[in-house]
Amino acid sequence: MKLIKNMMYNTVYQVLILILPLITAPYVSRTLGTTGVGIYSSTAAWLGYFVLAGGLGITLYGNREIAYHQKDKESRSRVFYELLSLKFITVALALIAYLVFVFLQNKWQPYFLLQGITLIAVAFDVSWFFMGLENFKVIVVRNTIIRLLLTVAIFVFVKTPNDLWLYILLLALSTLIGNMTVWPFLRREIIKIPFRSLNIFQHLRPVTMLLLPQVSITIYTSLNKNLLQIFSGLDSVAYFTQTYMIIILGATLVSSFNSAFLPHLSGLFSSGESDKVKPLILKSIDLGNCISILCVSGIIGVSQTFAVFYFGKNFAPVGSLLGVGASTIFFLALTNALSTQYLLAAKKMHEYMMSTIVGLIVNIVFNLTLIPILGTMGAIIATILTEVGVASYILWKLRDLFGLREVFHGVWKYLIGGVLVFIFLDLINKTVPASISSYLIQTIIAVLIYSVTLYVLRAPVNALISPYIKKIVKR
Repeated sequence: MKLIKNMMYNTVYQVLILILPLITAPYVSRTLGTTGVGIYSSTAAWLGYFVLAGGLGITLYGNREIAYHQKDKESRSRVFYELLSLKFITVALALIAYLVFVFLQNKWQPYFLLQGITLIAVAFDVSWFFMGLENFKVIVVRNTIIRLLLTVAIFVFVKTPNDLWLYILLLALSTLIGNMTVWPFLRREIIKIPFRSLNIFQHLRPVTMLLLPQVSITIYTSLNKNLLQIFSGLDSVAYFTQTYMIIILGATLVSSFNSAFLPHLSGLFSSGESDKVKPLILKSIDLGNCISILCVSGIIGVSQTFAVFYFGKNFAPVGSLLGVGASTIFFLALTNALSTQYLLAAKKMHEYMMSTIVGLIVNIVFNLTLIPILGTMGAIIATILTEVGVASYILWKLRDLFGLREVFHGVWKYLIGGVLVFIFLDLINKTVPASISSYLIQTIIAVLIYSVTLYVLRAPVNALISPYIKKIVKR
């Protein structure tokens, strides 16, 4: 049950990172307009490269290493201080490089400087330590409070397009404050270790090995925005940003339990129980297939009416982009399950790194080819093809361990449920005016249609969740 609780907490934590822009998106889109959203997204995309360099892959590496040493307080304390010291050094270097970059810019300098607070916040992020301990509650509770206060502040203080600077400042400060609020909880989890005894740079090579894949991921998730800014302008960046936000939220809902699985799987490998890993991964993949197809069907079904209702008339092009891009969620969920869960836990760093390089190459080729021709739709198609390429490569590399029949077992049943959900939502949205109550009712009915269909077809997920439902009922 501990794993299930951590999955629930991590789902809340991951969704929380995205829930703020989701809640405030309708207001922000209308208040800041396509230009304001475009400037924010463009400056954030450039900042992302420096955040990556400062973080140095320590979040994933630290999560795994603390998980390996979680039962030894002295060992995990030593690892914590070494990684924290290393992160302070890399963030300081990244900050210097970022300031040089900002002062070389001839536009948006104030916005770039405010975005820089997020880079400082990276140094104080110790969420990886608590994730490694499988203690997600501490992170979730503190960040929930900060995010709720931030949401209120945006509605209270951001009133006109001229308040873009304030919007960026509020977002950056919330990240910094949220990271710092969990520090008091470190006292009972670590002990003092003499600084002279620390071997900080022993982690540099393995951390760098994890950084290289993240460099690839960051480039191919930010490059499209940079190219759209160059070839299509700020409006296209704004359309893509809002579309991708919904897609990533759906993917997060599906794969949020991945981070909860990683320390658990790492623990199985370290204790010599690797025989238990494959069945657990296959269960995770099946659950991901089930939820992702529901999300994809739901988004496609409401995409046309939802875009205008949610973001405003100026963002009407988002409807078609969502309808096409929603399929990305399925491939993202599959990739996350096989890479973030299995490859990292098994320390198969070469395969993990190569999968991201494949994604980078595919993304660059199709972005450069499609964006000049199709604009924002080209970026969306390139995103889909990137995730297809990454998933295909990983499946090929792991073909001796995870067969296609095992990975896609029962998917046809989920697809039938998804088609029924889409037909229902498409019919409703053509006849019923868009409203919050309408979407809530549609969501409830769609989930019921999907659940009944899977029950009738005896989908594999039934056997996965029924034991936990019985435990909850007994309690």
